[in-house]
Amino acid sequence: NQLKLIWITPIKALAKEKEIDWTDPAHHFKDLKISICTGDYRFTPQRVKELDNSDVIVMTPEMLASRCRNATSERSNFLKEIGTIVFDESHLLTVPSRGDHIEIALMKMTEINPNVRVVLLSATMPNVDEICHWVSKLTNRDTYFLESTYRPCPLGIHYEKYYDGDKKYEDKEREKIATAVGVVNYYSDDKFLVFVHTKRTGQALIEALKHYKIHSEFHNADQGLEKRLTLEKKFKTDPEFRVMVSTSTLAWGCNLPARRVVIVGVDRGMTPVENYDIWQMVGRAGRPAFDPRGDAYILVPESREKEVVAKLKKKTPIMSQLLEDVGGHHKTLAFHIVSEIHHGHVKTRVGFHKWFRRSLAHHQNHSFNDETIDKVIDLLVKYRAVEVSGEEYKVTSVGTVASMFYFSPFDVADLRTNFKNLFDKGLKNDDVALALALGNIDSHRFGIVNKHEKSEMALFQRKVELAVGKGAVTDSCIKVACGYYNMLNGIENATFSALQSGLRNDCERTLEVLGALDGMAAKWNESDYFKTAKMRLNYGVGSHLVELCQIPNIGRVRAEKLYKAKVKNLEDFTKLDEGTLSVIMNMSKEKTAETLAEARTIRLRSFM
Repeated sequence: NQLKLIWITPIKALAKEKEIDWTDPAHHFKDLKISICTGDYRFTPQRVKELDNSDVIVMTPEMLASRCRNATSERSNFLKEIGTIVFDESHLLTVPSRGDHIEIALMKMTEINPNVRVVLLSATMPNVDEICHWVSKLTNRDTYFLESTYRPCPLGIHYEKYYDGDKKYEDKEREKIATAVGVVNYYSDDKFLVFVHTKRTGQALIEALKHYKIHSEFHNADQGLEKRLTLEKKFKTDPEFRVMVSTSTLAWGCNLPARRVVIVGVDRGMTPVENYDIWQMVGRAGRPAFDPRGDAYILVPESREKEVVAKLKKKTPIMSQLLEDVGGHHKTLAFHIVSEIHHGHVKTRVGFHKWFRRSLAHHQNHSFNDETIDKVIDLLVKYRAVEVSGEEYKVTSVGTVASMFYFSPFDVADLRTNFKNLFDKGLKNDDVALALALGNIDSHRFGIVNKHEKSEMALFQRKVELAVGKGAVTDSCIKVACGYYNMLNGIENATFSALQSGLRNDCERTLEVLGALDGMAAKWNESDYFKTAKMRLNYGVGSHLVELCQIPNIGRVRAEKLYKAKVKNLEDFTKLDEGTLSVIMNMSKEKTAETLAEARTIRLRSFM
């Protein structure tokens, strides 16, 4: 049998780009079966069958680690049929909250499939020998380091000073924008990709470019994936579209016809941007098939020029993030070890040590001892994700659900507590309480809330404080809860659009976690409530419109029109004639007939 290829890419957008490229009739992969497996695809039996029949599978590190976790329970064969696995942008190993997933995926994959060939690709990995030795330990085979300074498009690096002096923050931002616009104006025939570190700077830059009649658009996380892909396609095909302004959404591996790149500063507020982020942005200049060479312009403050340039030129070694310490706790390590306990791979402290010895963290001699293990286990016991019987570790329902759904055990524990309180207090129909139950979890507790966000959520925050008291919930959790509240009620708020987009992408998995908790241990018997909540979050409707939104082609707007016309449920809908429905829904007669037929089928099934 022909062996399969897995291609690991850091973000979903790049996975989509690979699918588009590799299914193109002109590509030499055109006859191969290409599949994408990222976090927004549900892992159903049909998906398992698809992956078993695929030649090339494109995944994110998180999805690979999740599939490796559940390889036995899912009864999927594709991981054992992989001949080669390629990790693109493998220097992400050193990025907090990202690198641990690559590290664990490598540990698990080489255990499941000992014969797999592992390929790590990177343009910025200084301690490559150390990484090679670690991979050799995982595979029990020689690892070869292939180094080349060749770049299809030669790249020039330029440091452009902007005056900062004694200026205030806003004045410094204006200086940076003016310097960036100056570079764009000087090379008036070239396409530019301009990276900014805040959305506010991006919007200001767009306005400045408009003044010079330069066609520019802003690519950022507030937009959905389809919108971003549309912008990228337009940048490739429209000669008048000369400048793409972007946050880091385009930094990781995207191929665009940007002859020149400008990076507007090296700080995000008061925090320095990491070197690996800057060099990823630099690498977007001059891509094969678009330009003969590339040039990147990094804007640096005049007062710190020597210091900043020296820092940028210094190569930072790739370091494991598995022992990342968040708030004094090794929650990253706890996230991964709970799955090993669940699947029976780690049962005792000795087993914990044995598992850890395969990690990059161990290879790099990070401090790890019995005290670390005891702290991690004690933390998991505190959150009731793990129990200790004698010297043996066992997972609880919280730990089992966390392992199954690749979810933080601390978030699962918080969700269980929050919804128990919600049901016990009779607050099922209180949208503020529901939003808070979803948002007030460990992962959201210590995020950043800027002044503008604080202002936008002020009314919602007052509702929260009236309900639970001032200071009972962190501002960061209130911000996330506000996003959920907006989603439940169909409120579109530009300030929270990126947040709400991310929550919407994750809400199905979150509701599945709650459903699993309900079925396995909590016994709330609230499966219908969770189904309704999922529909409301997806469609932005009140409970009274959920039944209508189950009908194909009916979203919030049409559901509201139907309800206003006294069509309040599926039964009312199926009793109307096609002509009346067509007028109410502003839909063609053909589409109306099709929708009505499907609605009648759904109603018929409900009686069976």
